Amino acid sequence: MEKNSSGNKLLYVAKKSAWAHRTRMILSIILTVVFALIGITFVTDPEGTGLAVAAFVIACIFLLLIVITVIEASRSEIRVYEKSITTRRGIINVKETHSVMTPIIGVSVEQSLNGKLFNYGNVIIDKIGKGWDIDCTYIKKPAEFKQFLQSLMDGNDMNNVTMVMGN
Repeated sequence: MEKNSSGNKLLYVAKKSAWAHRTRMILSIILTVVFALIGITFVTDPEGTGLAVAAFVIACIFLLLIVITVIEASRSEIRVYEKSITTRRGIINVKETHSVMTPIIGVSVEQSLNGKLFNYGNVIIDKIGKGWDIDCTYIKKPAEFKQFLQSLMDGNDMNNVTMVMGN
């Protein structure tokens, strides 16, 4: 099992969902198809070759936006270790935060209709004291993450987890 730089054992990894950016993704898909179709119609016209190339370039830009959105979401994650939690997000501008694990007193999940359809949501964590600066929005499989956190809260995994009281 993986460990962090402090030697703490990795217990769980929660990933972010690309569908949380559904508006950007759907709009990019539509625009990619539209500009590709425009490019196809001008390919057969000898005078429209420049327009065809321009339409294909624009379609490729929107396709690239889709790929970047998916990669960015796949690179965003929450890692729960024995004594700490780490979040990491971003491709080029990477932001990473580390927080001490404090006792959890409650966990709930918020999901929109799209969240239920695409299995993502926000996990709300009630904890004792300060110490977590964790963005738990747009989590893939939020019910699974909630269940894991509840097992920490209920003490089911106390053999594996050492909770640190306060800061």
